[in-house]
Amino acid sequence: MEKRITELVKFVRREFILVAFVVLLVVLTCLNPNIVPQFPEFVDWRTIFALTGLMVITQGFNESRFFQFLACRILRRVRKENHLAFSLILLSVGLSTFLTNDITLFIMVPLSLRLQDRLKNDITRLIAFEAIAVNVGSALTPIGNPQNLFLWHQWGLSFWAFIVRMAPITLIMVVVLTVFIALSFSGSRLQLQDEGGRGTKIDRRLLITSSIFMVLFVISMNSGLEAVVLIALLSWYAIFHRDIMCKIDWLLLMLFIVMFIDFHILAGISWVSEAVNRIDMGNARSVFLFSAGLSQFISNVPAAIFTSKFTTSWRAISYGVNVGGNGLIIGSMANIIAIRIAGEGKLMRTFHKYSIPYLLVTLAISYLLLF
Repeated sequence: MEKRITELVKFVRREFILVAFVVLLVVLTCLNPNIVPQFPEFVDWRTIFALTGLMVITQGFNESRFFQFLACRILRRVRKENHLAFSLILLSVGLSTFLTNDITLFIMVPLSLRLQDRLKNDITRLIAFEAIAVNVGSALTPIGNPQNLFLWHQWGLSFWAFIVRMAPITLIMVVVLTVFIALSFSGSRLQLQDEGGRGTKIDRRLLITSSIFMVLFVISMNSGLEAVVLIALLSWYAIFHRDIMCKIDWLLLMLFIVMFIDFHILAGISWVSEAVNRIDMGNARSVFLFSAGLSQFISNVPAAIFTSKFTTSWRAISYGVNVGGNGLIIGSMANIIAIRIAGEGKLMRTFHKYSIPYLLVTLAISYLLLF
């Protein structure tokens, strides 16, 4: 009995975000049990399908030892800690503008973990910065993240017009991020754990298969056919690489499903809507601060959808939810993905150490310069 209690305590500590949202769901369900049959309608299944496919494909890359090979190549050319940080973090910014924030993290975080395996230097904070970076880069384009895709359609702008409107806030966030990198990473030399790894042998068959599935899956997500490709890739990996399927973080998918349900219920509570109506939602400054603040509690995608019910100040909403993606881990689902891939017990405190100050600085500068 005592052993089971100990295991339960360890599970709660390890999965405290999931446990917290499950408890919230239980409370909300007890308050309104008739809503249970509607739970499947509250989940954005396209996001769940996309996340599932990306998790499996990325694990395929990892098992092919491609990231280990790439880490070795990088360490042959980059000798200083700050040079490595600038390279990977700004690369994360660039990739996320078109690959989306989630896909970029599934590439960059495993790569960073393999680099850490080879180094004596502690570069775990690099992953925290990569999470911030993808929130920054994805803010620029309509396809960079889910909230932009939603707001782009609501705003009624062309693709390039949206980029022009989002350029000022993205520029501010990039400049602040660059300053944070310069202050947070030293110019000390990178020290290798050992000189091994140069002969890392790649599983080319698995690498090629995973690459093909990645291309097909990205295309399918843009055409709404991700469910079809997902079935194909799950079948392939389950038959030929069953070990990969066993290493997937399935609890992460459960966390996202529970979050979708929780947020949808909370947004529909009458007293919540009444409280929002007391705010001057006709004022762009108020909308900016409200959407950034709300993102800290319900994540920026639900915050964008929720705020749009009360105002059509699209620029203020867009700026707010994209700035609000940083700060608390819940600000963006990309943050949760990065922490989960890296091991949330190690990185949670480090992430907030940098992300909260970054939010406060970008929020203040954006407010003063753009509103």
